[in-house]
Amino acid sequence: MRVGMHKVGWCASLAAIVVGAAVVGAAPAGASGPPKAGLSISARKGLAVTFVARSAGFSSPVTSYTWTFGDGGSTKTSKPTVTNTYPSPSTIAPAVTERDSTGDKATATGTLGLFDCPVGSTQCTEALANAGTVQLLQASGPVGSASPAGVDLFAGPFRIPNCEATIAPAVALTDSGFTGSLTVTLTYTTSQPKKVSTTCFSSPVAFVDGAGQTVHSGPLPMCQAAPGPPCVESIQTAGSQVTKVLLIPPGDPKVGAP
Repeated sequence: MRVGMHKVGWCASLAAIVVGAAVVGAAPAGASGPPKAGLSISARKGLAVTFVARSAGFSSPVTSYTWTFGDGGSTKTSKPTVTNTYPSPSTIAPAVTERDSTGDKATATGTLGLFDCPVGSTQCTEALANAGTVQLLQASGPVGSASPAGVDLFAGPFRIPNCEATIAPAVALTDSGFTGSLTVTLTYTTSQPKKVSTTCFSSPVAFVDGAGQTVHSGPLPMCQAAPGPPCVESIQTAGSQVTKVLLIPPGDPKVGAP
């Protein structure tokens, strides 16, 4: 199952998420407790990565975000988004500390892999391994041999609207330059093995969920002949370890949680 080929530029289109980024995830995590911070990524332009924060459980609105980017840089903002330009593709550990007007605070950390596909290749496969509860996040898909392509892979805590009750371990991806659907393999450890059948997803491009509704976020359906990606191709469990294979359309931000 594949959607039609899309010609996309170096930058993932935000008009057409959160993962140029995709979040894929598990069933609702339950009631909120103490304040929690969330961190994910949006589409990048070149090596300029936009980070997105979420919060849960604070007694008052969050008023400040202190960001560290994993490359020695840091900044403080009053809004839940910030952009940092990295010197080269690499794997780094960004973080955000959120503070509300009463002084309550919480910190979220993540692992981010910035990958440029090899020039001249027609298939690109990149992977992020051993990032917290995520053993493997891998994206693979067709690319144009004459055009640059890249993918960012992220693991960290986040909340998927209309699917997760609170912030939980999540993954995200952003892609650019892919000419067809990406196959995304996610292997992670769960403390709720009975809930792995739900895969949360968020994207700025609307998709059709399992109930046949056109939505931007919520549980992702299993793959069928129509309407096609984004969808879940397979789910396997071995004790507390889960492996999911997803089909994701290229060129739009996406975000999700295991």
